Amino acid sequence: MNSRTISRPPEQRHGCHVAEIQARDAILQAATLEFARMGFAGARTKAIARAARVNIALLYYYFETKEKLYEAVLEQVFAEWARRVSLGMGAADAPARRLRNYLENFFDFVAELPVRPRLVQQEMMQLGHLGSASFKRLATTYVRPVHRALLQLLEEGHKAGQFRKVTPDFILTMSAVIVMYFTSSAFIEAVNGYNPLSSQRVAARRKAVLETIGAALFTAKGQRASLRRGAVQ
Repeated sequence: MNSRTISRPPEQRHGCHVAEIQARDAILQAATLEFARMGFAGARTKAIARAARVNIALLYYYFETKEKLYEAVLEQVFAEWARRVSLGMGAADAPARRLRNYLENFFDFVAELPVRPRLVQQEMMQLGHLGSASFKRLATTYVRPVHRALLQLLEEGHKAGQFRKVTPDFILTMSAVIVMYFTSSAFIEAVNGYNPLSSQRVAARRKAVLETIGAALFTAKGQRASLRRGAVQ
């Protein structure tokens, strides 16, 4: 038998697959940072490959072009955001607890890598690099289902006496309260003279976000329910 036709042992194939996933993930993480800092035009694939500790040929093997890499980065950010914020929105808890889960997961997702919202906001303002059709696809695929779930949750919570009556725009308000702190971190540091992204400051901000949104939305009944897991409606 020709040696070239002999397949790799299963464990060797598995090891190669893991290495490929790790390399691809490293490229995506490095690209997220580079695109967020430099914008699409200023980002350099050589800098991304260097930060990911792979050669440039491997980067182009996985993503072919800078445009496709950029699209893959945004796809990952949107998909992971949707997955994370949806984790605690199931039906086992009271509406107030489920809404608190959403807020906690959203905040933690952004705090984990604060450049994520900056990257998304850049694209929202320009809608040129990825293209409006592709960006709308991301919004339709990942954001719209979460938005609809939140609308239903707000209505359910109001009927249960846990939420005050609010308009659909309250969803935008919640997002802004979470995101703006991180997108404005450099300005906050310049004004106040401290690092807003230190673990202590981020923890304090997380507490403030929950308290602020809770005060605006929750009734007394909702405040109590938001603190109990597995609470009945």
